[in-house]
Formats: sequence, structure tokens, C-alpha cells
Amino acid sequence: MFSMIVIAEEDIDPFEKYNRVVFEFNQDLDEVLLEPIAKSYKKNIPQSAQNRVSDFFSNIGDIATLGNEIMQFEVINSSNTLSRILINSTVGLFGLFDIASEIGLEKTQEDFGQTMAVWGTPEGHYVVLPVLGPSTLRDTIGSIVDGIQKTEQTKNIKTAQKVSIIVSQAVDMRVKLLPITDLLKYTDSPYISTRFAYLQKRKHDIHNGNLLEDDEF
Repeated sequence: MFSMIVIAEEDIDPFEKYNRVVFEFNQDLDEVLLEPIAKSYKKNIPQSAQNRVSDFFSNIGDIATLGNEIMQFEVINSSNTLSRILINSTVGLFGLFDIASEIGLEKTQEDFGQTMAVWGTPEGHYVVLPVLGPSTLRDTIGSIVDGIQKTEQTKNIKTAQKVSIIVSQAVDMRVKLLPITDLLKYTDSPYISTRFAYLQKRKHDIHNGNLLEDDEF
């Protein structure tokens, strides 16, 4: 049984030696820079202001989600997301308020990595990217495509504004991850726990929460 587990891990993570080096780099960077900034932000910025930032970026994310839901032929979800965008961009003051969730329009999230999975693209090996963290070969390509789309959306915005948006979004995301990263500190192997959690989450995302027994990692 033990040898079978080792083989399975090697199949999933053949770049483990490299991945662990990058993982340690990311951990050190997070401990020195990202986590302190996130905790200071959470402590010192009023919750109402934090909510406005989160809702704004959530609305922007809905735009990308809509495109991927259309490419995945998810008619009901794409209609729901389009309604969210229209409501939050108008009544919600350009996404500063998530009115759509308050009236029962549930938020969904789709990225190009998920779209490729639906199209049948193999997952590929597990990799850890500098700064960006855990991924797979498929999700890495998906992230590049998503990044190009975001660049197109902000091409008319000045560089200083782009930097401000990127930094604000990164801090907002890091704050949301605080409970998870705090738990990882108490695990015997943060690397393996992170890998397991990421791969499970991606399977959950791709199947919209409807995992089959064969999909369990």
C-alpha cells in the first residue's frame, strides 16, 4: 500500500524537489512581507471599506467568470452571472456593493483552467510557481490566458492605477487566505497539505462541487 502511494505522488508531483524550493521561497516571502501587510490591513482598515474592496474585485471577477461559463456552455450559470454583473455594476455602484448576492443571485467562479478541463485538457503535473503558489501545468496555461484578458481590460488605465489595482487585489486575496495559512502552520508537512488542498479544490471547482468517488484524490 505504501509503495502505491509513493508512486501516485511521483506521478502527480515529479518536480517535487524543485517545487519544494519554490514553496520555501514563497513561504519566506509571505512571512516577511505579504502576511504582515494582510494582517495590518485587516486590523486597521474599517470592515466596511474592506467589504467595498472585496465586492469591487468580485464584480470584476464575475466578468471573467461569465466568459468562461459561456465557453463551457453553462447556460443557467452564465445567465445568473450576467444578472449579477448588470445589477452590481448599476445598483451596486460599479461593483462596490454586492447587491446581487443579497437578493439571492449566488456567485460562481470559473477560470480558463477550469474551461480547459471541461474541454478535456489533461491536468498535467503539479507545480509551484514563484509568488503565485500552487498550480498544475493546465492551470498555469489558464492563468496566463486569464492574465492576458485582464491586461486587455486595463489597457487604457495608467500604469500607476494598474499597480494600485494589482496591489489592492493581492492584499484583499491574502486577507481571505489568512485562516487557511494559519491552519497550515500547525500541519506536519505544509507542502504536502498545500498540494493536497489545492488539487482537491481544483477538482471541486471543475465539477462544480459534484465530485464522483473516482475523482477523490
